[in-house]
Amino acid sequence: NSSPVGLQFVQPEGSGLRAERQATERNKQIIEDSTIENWVPYYVLESVSDSGRTVVEKQGALLACDEANAPANFAGLDMISIVTIDMSNGLDIENATGVLSSGETVYASTDALYIATTRWVDWQAIAETDAITEVVNESTTEIHKFDISDPTAVIYRGSGSVKGYMLSQWSMSEYNGDLRVASTSQPDWRFEQQSESFVTVLTEKDGELKQIGEVGGLGKGERIFSVRFMGDVGYVVTFRQIDPLYTLDLSDPTNPTVVGELKIPGYSAYLHPISDDLLIGVGQDATDQGQILGMQVSLFDVSDLANPKRIDKYTIKGGNSEAEWDHRAFLYWEPRDLVVLPLNTWWWDEGSEEEQGFTGAIGLEVTENGIKEIRRIVQSDNKNDNPWDWQAQVRRTVVIGDSVYTISEQGLLQSTLDTLEKESFTLWYR
Repeated sequence: NSSPVGLQFVQPEGSGLRAERQATERNKQIIEDSTIENWVPYYVLESVSDSGRTVVEKQGALLACDEANAPANFAGLDMISIVTIDMSNGLDIENATGVLSSGETVYASTDALYIATTRWVDWQAIAETDAITEVVNESTTEIHKFDISDPTAVIYRGSGSVKGYMLSQWSMSEYNGDLRVASTSQPDWRFEQQSESFVTVLTEKDGELKQIGEVGGLGKGERIFSVRFMGDVGYVVTFRQIDPLYTLDLSDPTNPTVVGELKIPGYSAYLHPISDDLLIGVGQDATDQGQILGMQVSLFDVSDLANPKRIDKYTIKGGNSEAEWDHRAFLYWEPRDLVVLPLNTWWWDEGSEEEQGFTGAIGLEVTENGIKEIRRIVQSDNKNDNPWDWQAQVRRTVVIGDSVYTISEQGLLQSTLDTLEKESFTLWYR
């Protein structure tokens, strides 16, 4: 994602409409006088010589003019560039394509790449119209599609939009050539209307991504906290005070429908299926009034989409996990029914009148019968047991052979796969 360079746009000198119009006219002239070098991204390919000196191998425009595309609707002055590099042939650029837009969220299927960005309302432009005839949403999500089926080239296929803003890459899912998008629409406060969430289905047609189906009305007055699409089924969690888990039938892309709903306190920020019938949710427990209490792991039975149930939950007072906002911190190891999560806790013990805390990870056994704690993993060399040591916060977990490895800024801890007992610890530094 790159911005135009060398364009010295001016700001209004003083207040008032005259100053704004003068600045606008001057900026228009700056654009008129610009050249292609101001707009097309520039690249430099460097190498290091045997003597350790930096050598410029290649440099120049990243894109040719015919490789830059403009969506049907204006999406900004930035340029998104998609570059293809054959790693077996050094770092030479095989192919590049771009679209005039900024980019925030990236999602890819096996054959397509989607880049989304939020476009906020231009209230100045609206103010210049005679009247506002409908409810105006604060934001719209623009989505750009690229064909990546050819490993030697990327082709821009078109753009489209959905109401509201997305949560993350999990908000998009391609299935049978259609793109499903979960978003939350927030009307401007002037209209005194509640937020609501949607699942919209887009398909590529005539060089655009066009809407062919939509279901709305999810979580009135709330926003999306987690999304998961699995084949022709979707799961959406919204939250404000109570956590509704919505189940959706997406088998007909022109008629997506909400099938079931489960209302429980708290919310799940990450959803992970462990079978066709069971779904794990990692998030926060809360009171009926929406006060956050600490981390909770929920186990949902979704075998009957019309009647989803929570069959067990495990809560940790004052706790939180990186897995709530980064799915790469979550580990599920099916042969052991093992879930490992980074865990940080803090609470005030009324009895001892002292702060209590923990930094490390927690191992859980999750089966159709429920959730059971196996062990808490302390990421330490036994020289520093400070429960608030940020360097001991577990970031990632992997299974290799019969061992579980937890990784922190401090070091690498090896534990047994069966019991999670410590086997060894390696400091990154001493």
